[in-house]
Amino acid sequence: MAKKRSQKKPQVLKKLWELLPKSIIIMIICLGAAFGALVESGLITLKDVEDGLDVPVFNDSSAVYLPENARDFSVNVIDVGQGDSILVIAGDKSILIDAAEREAADDIIDFIRSKGIKRLDIVIATHPHSDHIGGMGDVIDKFGADKVIVPRLPDDMVPATKAYERFLTSVENMGGKLTAAKAGAVYELGEAGGFPVTMTVLTPVPEAVYSDLNDYSVTVRIDHGNVSWLLTGDLSEEGEQDLINSGADINVTAYKAGHHGSSSSSGEEFLSRVTPGLCVISCGKDNSYGHPHEETLERLRAYTNSIYRTDELGTISVYSDGEKLYVTHKEGE
Repeated sequence: MAKKRSQKKPQVLKKLWELLPKSIIIMIICLGAAFGALVESGLITLKDVEDGLDVPVFNDSSAVYLPENARDFSVNVIDVGQGDSILVIAGDKSILIDAAEREAADDIIDFIRSKGIKRLDIVIATHPHSDHIGGMGDVIDKFGADKVIVPRLPDDMVPATKAYERFLTSVENMGGKLTAAKAGAVYELGEAGGFPVTMTVLTPVPEAVYSDLNDYSVTVRIDHGNVSWLLTGDLSEEGEQDLINSGADINVTAYKAGHHGSSSSSGEEFLSRVTPGLCVISCGKDNSYGHPHEETLERLRAYTNSIYRTDELGTISVYSDGEKLYVTHKEGE
């Protein structure tokens, strides 16, 4: 029955259009032109339309529409300023990777809630720096989580910060426990759009010892049909080299640039193995670190012109139908 309705719909609309008085048609055209002028003038924005109609608006010109079978899988790089927070949605499964500074916790919570999520399936704290776990305690207090994955750290690298203590307290209060990231562990995340989704933990590499906490970052590869993602936290070139040497498959479709686009990450050899077709960079507008560094951008441009930055575009959502990627973004205020 649905198929028959879809076949008749264009004919019905055509008939209605033919029956409309010319005056009404002219009015519709004028209203469209007026709307375009208002958007152009800045008096209203596409976000105003999105909020009012409760439908997605594609600010990116390459995404004309979002197919129905691409709606079930998305990697959402939330605009949290200078930090990281990524929400992966795969069918009825949700994975939160990092939660930025605590000041961004409310924005992260609001974004998760906007997706209709009541409880998180997996939380990954890539490493215990405040720009990655500062808001994690608040998020866990609000939603809880079935599994919380963290890197196993040497005793002398475990921080004694308020952000880390608050994170541990929240996990304890919900009756949970920490799961040490194990390279090679595979998590089956069901299906999205008819394709299976898996998440594979790649780092920290077993028995590796680092002087920089960033290199203990949990790296995961997420596969959805023929589309794949690499999310590396703040892994620097030393950690990247160990990942290369581990023999893990890091050739992917899309890459969230390590360490906010710092020149100490996304090294040439690493990118030659990753060969990203699309890249997202999470960083704060006019941040004091100068992220993303121009050297990094130049290295990325050798592989792709599809580079999306939260400091320029706000929250970036990349949907997938298992074959193609569809990019949308919400401009920050």
